[in-house]
Amino acid sequence: MDNEKVFQMNFGKVYELLLNKATRKGRTKSEVDEAVCWLTGYSTDELEQARSSPVCYGDFFRNAPALNPNRTLIKGVVCGIRVEEIEDPLMREIRYLDKLIDELAKGRAMDKILRKQEEPTMWVCPKCGRSFRRKEQDHYCGKAPETIEEYILSQPEEAQPYLHQVNDAIKGSIPEAKEKISWSMPTYWKGRNLIQFAAFKRHIGLYPGPEAVEVFADQLTDYKTSKGAIQLPYSKPLPLELIGEIAAWCWANNQK
Repeated sequence: MDNEKVFQMNFGKVYELLLNKATRKGRTKSEVDEAVCWLTGYSTDELEQARSSPVCYGDFFRNAPALNPNRTLIKGVVCGIRVEEIEDPLMREIRYLDKLIDELAKGRAMDKILRKQEEPTMWVCPKCGRSFRRKEQDHYCGKAPETIEEYILSQPEEAQPYLHQVNDAIKGSIPEAKEKISWSMPTYWKGRNLIQFAAFKRHIGLYPGPEAVEVFADQLTDYKTSKGAIQLPYSKPLPLELIGEIAAWCWANNQK
């Protein structure tokens, strides 16, 4: 399987494969979650949200809050290749996780898996009290947003105009849909989540579901897509008319 196909795999499905590999050997879900969170900086709540969202495997790592600096201590062979020699940075991060799960399945102690002997001093945000491995780690330290507008205003200033445009395109197309925050993402709802979006470092993720992505595939050839997800890079003009059409399709084809 080439790298891009791996990056586009649904994170939730990959997580289940990793979990099964470890639990078949007597390890626990909490140990798997601890390893994933140690590597990426996600909290356990954020990990659970990612599992249930349509986020792809590549984006899960691209948007990791704080990749552990001690991950470079992970050595060894995965899929016939030494992880420390993998040239593609994103694939190397993915194989670091594969190696951690391999070590779990082989019965290695957690303190050795997490390289605790060389754990760096944690930085504590003076405003919210959260701890991070990276000093001055960027993060949102206010209360969790409860509305779409609060979500947009909690994002980096340079991303806010793009988020407002996407939101306006969706809202203008399906004004009767209920606005809410679901899985920490702006969501338009009608008995179920119809369409969601979220800000990332280099793009906005649009999540209309796999059927919508398939229906509009011919119009999405200029964008990266995965099952249920569309990446809208900040470097390209937003396809606002298309976003509105996708939202209208989601509303019209809602089954509830």
